[in-house]
Amino acid sequence: MMKWVTTGFFVMGLATWLALTVLTAHGQPPTDPKPFPVFDGTLYSDKPDLSVYGIRPITVAYAGSFGSDWYKQADRLPDLQAVQAVARDAQQKGHVVVLDIEHWPLRGSPDSAQDSLRKYMTVLQWFRAAAPGFSVGYYGAPPIQDYWRAIKEASSQEHRAWMAENNRVRSLAGAVDVLFPSLYTFYTDQAGWKRYAIAQIEEARRYGNGKPVYVFLWPQYHDSNRILESRFLPEDYWLLELETAKKYADGIVIWGGWGSDNRPAKWDENATWWKITKEFMKSREQSPPIAPTSLAIH
Repeated sequence: MMKWVTTGFFVMGLATWLALTVLTAHGQPPTDPKPFPVFDGTLYSDKPDLSVYGIRPITVAYAGSFGSDWYKQADRLPDLQAVQAVARDAQQKGHVVVLDIEHWPLRGSPDSAQDSLRKYMTVLQWFRAAAPGFSVGYYGAPPIQDYWRAIKEASSQEHRAWMAENNRVRSLAGAVDVLFPSLYTFYTDQAGWKRYAIAQIEEARRYGNGKPVYVFLWPQYHDSNRILESRFLPEDYWLLELETAKKYADGIVIWGGWGSDNRPAKWDENATWWKITKEFMKSREQSPPIAPTSLAIH
């Protein structure tokens, strides 16, 4: 009797999957079992409403948002009232918040890292006091950004040293609600970038205790590469980055749009990266349902 019951359940499950597949083929999108948010962190001027394409708004609070010039002195904290004003504004908008403070080093000596960690924790506490129960994290940390050590073999001395440095600041991962690893592009080596991305995401998951991992992507080469700086990525490279993030992370924050003249760049509706992004968003909505695997016949 049990064999016929379990067989019946399997057939019913398979039939449901086939029905959903047929619906998908006829243009009716299935329900995605795991939401994958894509956020707009770009700074372009004259930008259209990207929510039409399913891209959500997000608040990126830069160091300058917390008072003028305070960040020019590494040992200073930002203005308390300014931090809380940003928190209250973000809470009213209902956005996830990224705190972008990059001048406090988490690398180097243990004493220096701990001093920076204390400052990061203080700002986070100030933010939470003004906007309790709100999702917030820090751009690019943790894990510590280190391309060359991240892409080494996991058993190598360099990779283990990188992981040890991440262990020193894991308390920050425990304090935030979301982890925002930075996966910007430094070189033309696509395979190298993919190894770097996976390593960063794996590190975030290692001490994130199941918290969302939303990765920052930028469709241009990083400006630290003086030969390639600010050039847009080839189509296949940008698509690789989007698809890699979709496979290994929980969401994406797309950054960019800050011009070389230190002001927002003008939006280009015909930009290649934007065409690829729209196609990615469309395909994300039309992903086919997953076949049932847990309905075994006994």
